[in-house]
Parts: sequence; C-alpha cells; structure tokens
Amino acid sequence: MIVDSKTGKIKNQYYESSKTNNWTSDAVVLSEIIIDTAPYQISEEKRAFGIRVNYYGMSKPNPYSNTTISLFIKSKNKLIKILDSYDVMDYGGEWDTNCAGEFIDENKVLILSSNKTNGYYDILVKNKITTTKNFENENGDCDYKEKVTSQSTQLKYNGKKYKENVL
Repeated sequence: MIVDSKTGKIKNQYYESSKTNNWTSDAVVLSEIIIDTAPYQISEEKRAFGIRVNYYGMSKPNPYSNTTISLFIKSKNKLIKILDSYDVMDYGGEWDTNCAGEFIDENKVLILSSNKTNGYYDILVKNKITTTKNFENENGDCDYKEKVTSQSTQLKYNGKKYKENVL
C-alpha cells in the first residue's frame, strides 16, 4: 500500500495471495522484506519502486541465501507488478563442514537502458559470478581457488511484465 502520511488515506494498493507471491518459508527462511527506493525511472513519466525479499537456508553443509526484487508502478488507485521475484543475489554450495567444498555466488546489478520496448526502458542486468572451490592443500591446510566471471542479460517489457532476454 501507498498511504498519504498526513491523512492516512490509502492512495494505491496491491494484493497477492501467498499461493502466487512465492513468499514461502520452510527449510529456507524468509528473513526480510525491504522497500527498495532506487529511482527505477522506467519511462519519461513512470517511476517504479522495488520490494526486495531475502531468504537464507538453515543447512550448514549446504549454505544458501537469495534475494529477489519485484518492481511496482502506480496506476490509478492500484499498484501493478511489472517485475516478479527476479533473483538479484544467489549464493549456495556444498561442503564437508570442515574444508572441502564448492560454492557459487551471483550478484546482479540492474541498470536502466536508453532503449525501450513497449514504452518502457529495457533493464540491463550485469551479473558477477564467483565460483569458489575449497580444498585441503599438500600441507593439510584449507585453501581455495576462486574464479570470477560476468554475464549480461536484459529485461524487456512485454506489455505486462519485464522478462529476461539473454544477450
């Protein structure tokens, strides 16, 4: 909801059932819901805002954490979701809880493009991917090798929602 802070009147609202919003909490805990106030200026006239949802796993041998973002715009007295639970951070792996294991960490940055699709700016997604392999070296110490790569994708508006297009 967007509420007028002076009058308390609801200006815009959005409702989605727990069956469709994917905000679940089980072995993976929904830990936080955050309003993202970055200026997502998706057209000359429209600005979106984001809702980030953070999750983390409870397994020590299989660590996991994830952050998604959904983008919303105002439309009359409603809020319209134009990006649905898009992963912007994903971390996971498997290890022996002592040393040996493999992990992958993905962190995405959203950048508004000057190109438009269906009236809204495309969103360039820059993904930094870090792969780590932990191992016991010849001295019996725990060591690691890390590989960092990057990947770019684009989110394009299809008239209802943003969808990913691999570059």
